[in-house]
Amino acid sequence: MGITIKQFGSEVSGSFEDWTSVIEFDPETGTGSVETTIAINSLTLGSVTSQAMGADFFDAETFPTATFVADITPFDAGGYVASGTLSVKDQSVLIDLPFGLDFDGPRAAMAGSLSVNRLDFGVGTNMPDETNLAFEIRINTDLIATFNP
Repeated sequence: MGITIKQFGSEVSGSFEDWTSVIEFDPETGTGSVETTIAINSLTLGSVTSQAMGADFFDAETFPTATFVADITPFDAGGYVASGTLSVKDQSVLIDLPFGLDFDGPRAAMAGSLSVNRLDFGVGTNMPDETNLAFEIRINTDLIATFNP
């Protein structure tokens, strides 16, 4: 699970190493649900990792986890979309995460991405313009899941 930000005009990418997802999915109907919990302090974001954990940004000490709870439905030429609520720092925003899904026996490879505005989650409100830090945070997901019948 990764993110990309733009700081001083340059992209900085990182990833959350500690997260869990409970996914229910019916491949025949293409419907299901997902609940993901992300440990904020597991983020590595280059030279700004420590700053990102601070009170002005993710405030990992006060808000140690983020969650995404969504329903999965078919979407756009064989793809899917997880539509639900992303909650970061007690701020909840409705989002749509479009994604592709490839099956190989009991395994499924999923990849998707979307952009959110950091200010919607109270991240970096001390930087109310994009001079130093862009509003957009790009979220990228790339995972392999094993189905249990």
